[in-house]
Amino acid sequence: MSIKVIDYIKDIEVQIEYSRREFEETIQFIENNLRKEIDELQRVYQADLNDYTEMKTSELEARLALEEEQLTQEFSQKKAALEAQFDQHKDQIVDRILKEVLNQYGYRQNEETDTLS
Repeated sequence: MSIKVIDYIKDIEVQIEYSRREFEETIQFIENNLRKEIDELQRVYQADLNDYTEMKTSELEARLALEEEQLTQEFSQKKAALEAQFDQHKDQIVDRILKEVLNQYGYRQNEETDTLS
């Protein structure tokens, strides 16, 4: 082989090596940019997720507070109704007891007083 051919082959090898390095650098640059874009997207999506979670948490807490308030009102109404019913039954029981006591003892005492007079 001639020196020209050998030099030509060496030049081609140098160009191939240069192209290979350039290709690797380009790939590395693309990978770095891709990683940066992915990191940025992750950051944005995480921020969006955090905002959404906060919003939903606030909505659910507000809903819970509203339902709690409604249940408290319902409970208070039922409690008041039961207390009124209890008082009514208590009054009825007291009336029955008084009538029974008066029937058993009250009239007799009156009868004894009438008899003594």
